[in-house]
Amino acid sequence: MFLKNLKLTSFRNYSKLNLDFAKTTLLIGENAQGKSNFLEAIYFLATTKSPRAEKDIQLIKDGEGGCFVEGLVLEELSVVSHQSSDSLKAEDSVLMTKLEIGMQLREEGNGLEKRVKVNGVPRRSVDYIGNLVVVHFSPEDINLVTGPPALRRWHIDLCLAQIDKLYKNSLTKYHEAVVSRNRVLKRIKEGLAKTDELTFWTKQVLDFGIVVSEKRRIFFDSINDLKNESQFKFDYLESVLTADRLQEYLGREIAAANTLIGPHRDDFIFRQKEKDMAHFGSRGEQRTAVLDLKLAELQFIKQFKNTCPILLLDDVFSELDTNHREYIIAAVSGQQTIISAVENEQIPAGFLKKVQRINVEKGTLT
Repeated sequence: MFLKNLKLTSFRNYSKLNLDFAKTTLLIGENAQGKSNFLEAIYFLATTKSPRAEKDIQLIKDGEGGCFVEGLVLEELSVVSHQSSDSLKAEDSVLMTKLEIGMQLREEGNGLEKRVKVNGVPRRSVDYIGNLVVVHFSPEDINLVTGPPALRRWHIDLCLAQIDKLYKNSLTKYHEAVVSRNRVLKRIKEGLAKTDELTFWTKQVLDFGIVVSEKRRIFFDSINDLKNESQFKFDYLESVLTADRLQEYLGREIAAANTLIGPHRDDFIFRQKEKDMAHFGSRGEQRTAVLDLKLAELQFIKQFKNTCPILLLDDVFSELDTNHREYIIAAVSGQQTIISAVENEQIPAGFLKKVQRINVEKGTLT
């Protein structure tokens, strides 16, 4: 998979941008110039989500009424022969797909309209995701180690949703079923419904939740096997979902008006041997552990989807020693990679000779 071109209009601090990529691109610039915004735009193009913004409206350049992101993705036919006709044939061996996301503020401040297209054809977000697959690392990802379980679930869900349509659909339907089941639990607690009204939604929770749990187990088993020589492991803390356990928890769930078990309560731990990195890891160790997770995800996607995702590395060289920097350089060669750094001195000299170097200053690339 190769991102050939990216166009931005009124995205963050970019008024206009039109850039063709090499296999490895290095963004150099001081902080707060737009390097992270640039990588964020690619992640947004892939997933329709921002890894940083709480609300989509934050992505629109100040003073503008909307923003637009467009990308041209190339992929070898041998890799994507199973895909639909959404992709356009560029040459005998390459498929070309144009992706577009447009957002516009509604009049009178009435929210935000967001539209996605594949080759000019409108798509639902659930059908759009997966046309461009990325793995993204940023300094803020250290919060995956120490932050709340919801953040770690969100991260894994976006990783798997890019490559597994069954997972994506099952997760959506599972969350819908949990919300509906919780409404019935609340009505039962208030004396307005009977427990047999839970039957349908409990079955939905089980049917879709079991799929989600199974695929998460496969993911964690796989990345731990892939990293069998790594100092880090990732322990999946599954909130086991079965019919018997739901029955066991029923009284407590009615009292809480909430479904208390299932994938929406899952978590995972970053571990170094027997050490929980959230409680006993230094900042440097936590950062390295997250980077280790991202590189494991990269290998998992390559195996699962038989394609190379695009690797986005934001300020990856800071706080890493020489050995880990060399480790990153070795990982870069296997796929298209876009890296940001504050200064050339952070980067091995030999690597600098092999990359497309771009200076970033106040939302302008040179």
